[in-house]
Amino acid sequence: MILSTENGALRALVGERRAIEILARAGFDAIDYTFTPWMERGEMPWNGNEYTAYAKEVNQIAKDNGVFFNQAHAPFIFHTSYLPDWNREILPLQIRCMEACALLGIPHMVVHPVHHLPYNRQGKAGETNADIIWKLNQEYYHLLQPYAKQFGVKMCLENMFGEDPRRGCLVPDMFSDPHEYAQFFDSLEDSDNFTCCVDTGHSGIVGQDAGDTIRVLGSRVKALHINDNDYRSDGHLIPFQGKIDWDDVMKALAQVHYSGDFTFEALHLYEGTDDSFYPVAAKYLHDVGRYLIGKFEAYSARL
Repeated sequence: MILSTENGALRALVGERRAIEILARAGFDAIDYTFTPWMERGEMPWNGNEYTAYAKEVNQIAKDNGVFFNQAHAPFIFHTSYLPDWNREILPLQIRCMEACALLGIPHMVVHPVHHLPYNRQGKAGETNADIIWKLNQEYYHLLQPYAKQFGVKMCLENMFGEDPRRGCLVPDMFSDPHEYAQFFDSLEDSDNFTCCVDTGHSGIVGQDAGDTIRVLGSRVKALHINDNDYRSDGHLIPFQGKIDWDDVMKALAQVHYSGDFTFEALHLYEGTDDSFYPVAAKYLHDVGRYLIGKFEAYSARL
């Protein structure tokens, strides 16, 4: 199984080249290229006119270090209102991101659903906000589909969570319920352009168990965001730093015959340290990944 991790947290500290070098030397096979939130802020070379030249540079750095890019995280921080203006803000960024993925040879791009309304609250004309958001996302992914085909990139849906500002807590949202998640995925036309990404942390904070989410989705799952938390906040911790049952997660992946990559989205392992410690933190994350992959392989061998 390919072991990878997102590069955004480290890249923000040491730059593109050094981040790739550190992750490669730690032993990762591949890198999950994170475009968000820098792309939304217009801060990346991918936003400019010289992005094709930049792609060549990044590819060469990866090649020189013996790694490749297996996955990406698309922009998702948009100033959407009740009815998003797809053409003004959202589509141009997503299309550019898909083209960047094609240039980097990335097959899977995680695209968050639109989920800016309180999910379970009553909407207009008897509809719940859940009904409205469902329809918005059908429109959203339908609009993106031709570009996914053009650039040869699969869009990965991801289980999400929302926030209740009145209670100051995290609550279920689009794709939080794995049965609804599966139902939405199955409703998509030409599902060859789509797959499912399970964020283990997002499952926990909405009251789901990541292992059960994986079992419900089954063969639909082709990508992962591996991270831990305390079931109360979106901590994006390294496994075993929170409360998620990692033995059950690996057992579930084996039970559904998962054939995708093992990709971390642990975002805070470099905080509070200096640059001399970054390689140590990356190596520890790598070792945890190899340990968990070993568990997956052991469970798979028993089936």
